[in-house]
Amino acid sequence: MTAISSPATLSDTVAVPSAGQRVWNVTRLHFANTFSMIALPWLIIAFVYLVNLVIWISIFASTHEQLTGTQWSGATMYIFVYFGIAAVQAMNLTFRFAMGMSATRRDYYLGTWLAFALQGLLFTAVCTLLSYVEDWTSGYGMNAHMFSNIYMGSGPLWERVLTTFGAFMFCFALGALAGSVYVRWRANGLYALGAIVALLAVGFVAITTLTSSWPAVGEWFVQVRAVGVVAWLLIPMAIGGLVGFFVLRKAPSRA
Repeated sequence: MTAISSPATLSDTVAVPSAGQRVWNVTRLHFANTFSMIALPWLIIAFVYLVNLVIWISIFASTHEQLTGTQWSGATMYIFVYFGIAAVQAMNLTFRFAMGMSATRRDYYLGTWLAFALQGLLFTAVCTLLSYVEDWTSGYGMNAHMFSNIYMGSGPLWERVLTTFGAFMFCFALGALAGSVYVRWRANGLYALGAIVALLAVGFVAITTLTSSWPAVGEWFVQVRAVGVVAWLLIPMAIGGLVGFFVLRKAPSRA
């Protein structure tokens, strides 16, 4: 007599990934584009560094004097701008593909944030180390500063890490919000978002000017310093992150 086995259920034959695994799969998806996520950012940093190095050496060789004012260098700001733009591009390129791979919108958003948080940690670690290299070498013997700048790289270790990583994630939050708007409403959404940001900026400038508050604004920046500014930026970063998620929830999974 032949035994008859019961048909296997779908759950028995198909392994359903957990929520954590789905989030991690999205993170890996972003890093599949190794050039834009890994290589290009460091190429940008290397290029900016070489340009500054040529300028430093030229000035030092001609004057034979220690450089002054380089601690105010904003050269590292280029990479923050890049990652804000890269967030929009990454979401546009991967969102619909991830939806086709059965990821939920929540999985996708969390995985995207995790991908850029890991990138931010790596960037923060390298920049913090390079800031100490500039301190230990007295600015390469020329009093030159790029990573040990007054904004993020001149305080104690915790301050350098917090300001660099916090600023990085704030720029990414703006990029993630813009990316969510783009995948839902395409270019028209970005135009509207840009108009809203422009109106808020113009409104702030107008109110500050009409109330003669610019000295108070400048004094506030001096008092709180970079670490205080970044701490305050955590509020709009959180708001932007939440808004971006709710925008993405209604984004179409097909173009």
